[in-house]
Amino acid sequence: MAKERVQKILAKAGICSRRKAEEMITEGSVTINGKVAKLGDQAEWGEDAIKVGGKLLLQQETQTYMVFYKPKGVICALSDPQERPTLADYLTKVTHRVYPIGRLDFNSEGIVILTTAGDFAEKIQRRDDIPRVYSVKVKGHPTEEMVTRLKKGARVGTGVKRLFKPHEVWVKNELANKAVVQTVVMGSGAFDLRAYFELKGFLVEKISRTSFGHLTLRGLEPGRYRLLKKSQAVALLEQPELGMKVIEEKPRLRTKTVRIAPVARSKPILIKPRGEERTTERRPAPKTYGALGARPQGRVVKKRTQSK
Repeated sequence: MAKERVQKILAKAGICSRRKAEEMITEGSVTINGKVAKLGDQAEWGEDAIKVGGKLLLQQETQTYMVFYKPKGVICALSDPQERPTLADYLTKVTHRVYPIGRLDFNSEGIVILTTAGDFAEKIQRRDDIPRVYSVKVKGHPTEEMVTRLKKGARVGTGVKRLFKPHEVWVKNELANKAVVQTVVMGSGAFDLRAYFELKGFLVEKISRTSFGHLTLRGLEPGRYRLLKKSQAVALLEQPELGMKVIEEKPRLRTKTVRIAPVARSKPILIKPRGEERTTERRPAPKTYGALGARPQGRVVKKRTQSK
């Protein structure tokens, strides 16, 4: 195996991202064969003794990839300074240290990809052709004009607002007084989907990420996970078009166009002033004709003859 930069090795091992690894190297937390590593140093994983924080970095034969159904009210991280529920509370049987790819809001639920391969996670984060589908339950039934408003995009966020524009939006189904709006987002930039919908005048009740590329939550309940084959995970990078096929297969509900009916115009009523004589002229009765269109000449009465 050829030598690689230390920060890349740490990312492959799933210790952290490359940027975080560079910070750890600068702080002096990484050593190579007993010597403090510096930025630009290279090593061969499995041959050189690489330690992080005094612990030897062991090479794993296989990487781990999994799909996790994050419940609502869980931090999309492995630890939280406020001691709120995290992903680690549901991964007690996972022996390797895994890391989530991307984030999912605390009050949202849905699919999260976890892996031990840091370099794989970074590649996913840099891609802008992998669709992520969100189901947003809102109050009321959106009209065609409201859906069009969602598609236009807007600047959201606190402080420096960023332009957010969904890739595609449609109404999936309608309930008694609610509706589910499917929203497709391309790329992994930070955004607040709930704030975006509220900015557009919607009342949001629930947000769930239903698919990540071609990977879905099929067969999973909140708090559960399933392992992926490496080929399934790598397909996110090598075959992003599979995610678009999942979108095309999703059911869509045709929205209604609300039109306001014009006010009916009534005929003006002529009111004659008092004292004016009124005519009582009657119109002649309409002429009636027979079934064949001939005017009848008179009533014909047939007399019955009594037989003798």
